[in-house]
Amino acid sequence: MTIRNAEHSRSRPMTEPAATARGSRSEDTDDWDRDSELSETSKAVIATVVGLALLIAAFAVVGRLGGWAADYGTILVYLAFFLWMSIAGRVFWWGADKLIAEVRKKSNTGDRR
Repeated sequence: MTIRNAEHSRSRPMTEPAATARGSRSEDTDDWDRDSELSETSKAVIATVVGLALLIAAFAVVGRLGGWAADYGTILVYLAFFLWMSIAGRVFWWGADKLIAEVRKKSNTGDRR
C-alpha cells in the first residue's frame, strides 16, 4: 500500500511496513514490553502510594489552614486545599480501583452463589 503525504505529493511514495502478528491482535490484549514501560499494576501501585502520601500531607496541615486563610485570603487557601484534596483523592482511588480489579480478576475462580 502506498501512502502519500499531502505536502509532498510529488515526492517518492512511502510504503507501509508489512503487518506483523502483533498487529492482528485485538486492542484488549496486554502488549506490555518489559524494556519500554511500566505494567498497569506497577502504575496502580505508584498512583496509590503517591495519592496516599498527598492525602496524608493534606491532613497534616489541616490545622494551619485558619492561619494561612488569615494571612493569604480565605478563598485562595480553601480553594487550593480543595483542589489538592480532589487531585490526591482521584489519584489514590484510580490506583486503588486498578489494584482491586486486578485482585478480583485473579481470584475469580467461578460463580459464587
